[in-house]
Amino acid sequence: MVDEIERVITKAAIVALCIGTIVASYLIWVNAQESYSALYLYPETYKNYVDPSNLPTNVSFVYGIKSYEIKETTYSVNVYLGDLLMKSKKIVLKSGEVFEENESIKVPKGTKFPIKVRIVAEANGNVYEVHFWLKEIPKV
Repeated sequence: MVDEIERVITKAAIVALCIGTIVASYLIWVNAQESYSALYLYPETYKNYVDPSNLPTNVSFVYGIKSYEIKETTYSVNVYLGDLLMKSKKIVLKSGEVFEENESIKVPKGTKFPIKVRIVAEANGNVYEVHFWLKEIPKV
């Protein structure tokens, strides 16, 4: 009877070790998968200098997002002029997909320079940000 109980306990311990090894291996593999996104601006698509006498004026630029996330991801994208929210949108990308957009914002009259144009993308609790500065055209 004691031998039978020892055999059952030994088999149960071996099964538990195998299951534990499989679960631990899976968890290590899942955590090792890199999950991130890339938010970028094309520098040749915008100008850093604005003539204040021409305000209001439009400033355009091209930005993009590349998803390296493990699953389909929803991005909340906000475009700011200084602290002022200018535009907001939602974008859904699958892993490996790229979204690029030619964006334009209006710089209002009375804007103080230099001022930062920021593109902020939030996804899965992570915040990605790129920016460029708008400056007043130097007076000659």
